Amino acid sequence: MNLKKFSTLSCVMILMLLIPPLFGQEDPGELGRKILELYSFYKPKSMLRTHQTVIDRPKFPVVDAHCHWTVDTDPQALIHAMDELGIAYAVNLSGGWGKQLDRMLDRFKRTAPERFEILENIDFSEIDRPDFSQKWTRFLEQSKAKGAAGLKIFKDLGLTVRDRSGRLVPIDDPRLDPIWAKCGELRIPVLIHAADPLAFFKPIDRFNERIMQLGRHPDWSFYAPQFPSRDEVIRQRNHVLEKHPGTTFIGAHVGNSAEDLMYAGQLLDRYPNLVVDISGRVAELGRQPYTARRFFLKYADRILYGTDRYPGRPAQPRHRIYYRFLETDDEYFDYYDHDFPPTGEWKIYGIFLPDDVLEKVYHLNADRIFRQ
Repeated sequence: MNLKKFSTLSCVMILMLLIPPLFGQEDPGELGRKILELYSFYKPKSMLRTHQTVIDRPKFPVVDAHCHWTVDTDPQALIHAMDELGIAYAVNLSGGWGKQLDRMLDRFKRTAPERFEILENIDFSEIDRPDFSQKWTRFLEQSKAKGAAGLKIFKDLGLTVRDRSGRLVPIDDPRLDPIWAKCGELRIPVLIHAADPLAFFKPIDRFNERIMQLGRHPDWSFYAPQFPSRDEVIRQRNHVLEKHPGTTFIGAHVGNSAEDLMYAGQLLDRYPNLVVDISGRVAELGRQPYTARRFFLKYADRILYGTDRYPGRPAQPRHRIYYRFLETDDEYFDYYDHDFPPTGEWKIYGIFLPDDVLEKVYHLNADRIFRQ
């Protein structure tokens, strides 16, 4: 059947007919893929007439505190893109360890030390070694001396990393305590991604607001017996925050609580050593503009700008969407730069932050944390 021959109404009717039988399938991701396939033909144009603001450059210099690029990326191309976007410097969370980190630091810090910060990572496959803690605390000391600006922990810790016995390694595993403590001693931050959006821990069914996203990426779903609950992963992360008050932790993606800013605020109130970045969560923040604006105003000293991309990466408008979200009072605009909504089917609104808050979020908070 060639769906392109059908009207929008026909596609919607077909979708309604197809959905019920799909719920019994063994592969729940197929439901998301079917919906995505049908949705691709349904692209209504809003008749709402609202103010449209184009912001090519931010009001203040920006620090993108949440980027990922490889060692083969051209530093000069990055700098060119950063200059076009008004980015003072960018922080790469994918520094690696060993020779990879050495190459990363040499290539980018040697080229333009004022434009790049590099975070190191840890090889958790070695966690069963008796000297694991000693080795990696020494590594932190050495990498800081070489120019690394902090430690990034990926979401696999607490979710998929296992030791030799097959046991999941929790974020608050005692073998990691010396590492968190060493970061505090060295005055370098730990940028930690714990858990994921709420919808990733829910069944992939008609109630899941990210069903199209999970249909494209079924491996992003953690609704399965082999994974811990989201609450358990967050509990482990919070336990580490509590045990190591002298270490600064950056909670990636609004501490992965962007859908619940009341809880995110409670975290910031409870843990003075926690700050958050907004990378990859403008879709969530922008659909709750009143709550988000209050959150930014109250925690202006604890929020970092970040995009989860690198400057110059294809689909570069993400930065401009972030600028528009933070600076304007525009209403009902796309949070994405593709042909379909990658996260969920909704629009976002700007939160028109005052200049003093905007400057903190854009660069002052990052300067304090990464260049103290």
